[in-house]
Amino acid sequence: MSPRLSFFTDLVIFQCAWFACVLATVSPIPYLLPAIGTLLVLIRSISTRGIRQVLPFTLACLFLGILGDGTLVYLNLLIFEPYPDLFGAPLWMIALWINFGLMLRPLFTWFLENFLRSIIGFSLGGVVAYYSGQKLGVLTFVTDFNSHIGVALEWAFAGIILHFIHLKFPSVESSQ
Repeated sequence: MSPRLSFFTDLVIFQCAWFACVLATVSPIPYLLPAIGTLLVLIRSISTRGIRQVLPFTLACLFLGILGDGTLVYLNLLIFEPYPDLFGAPLWMIALWINFGLMLRPLFTWFLENFLRSIIGFSLGGVVAYYSGQKLGVLTFVTDFNSHIGVALEWAFAGIILHFIHLKFPSVESSQ
């Protein structure tokens, strides 16, 4: 498959999984959509990159999502619609973080390669994604300005961690 087609395929699968996770809050079977979305992303990621390439990012994103979103809920900066959660982070959101970790290298390598791009890109991207979630009615920024800053800081921290993981575990393509 050409690199361009591969990138487009990854992007479409990631976006489908994103919507599957976000729409879980309005689904009559709330666990099904995130499970399907994550399964699609997992199959694509493992078949194209292998488990060793995606595992460090996936585990990091799992912990960053639980810690980051749980902290924002604890600090009363975010409110998520009622849904089963882990330490305040809803399970659909944790699935989103896992999907993000699985798709980091094929979709966000440009950001990961540079420290400042990681901080700025993930901060802005995180705020935009959470703002979209608010517009879809699945989360609420409790205090508009402070909530935006909290999300930006959460994602800046994630960008720093993920940048260093990218450096520590070079991709197969970049190590040859």
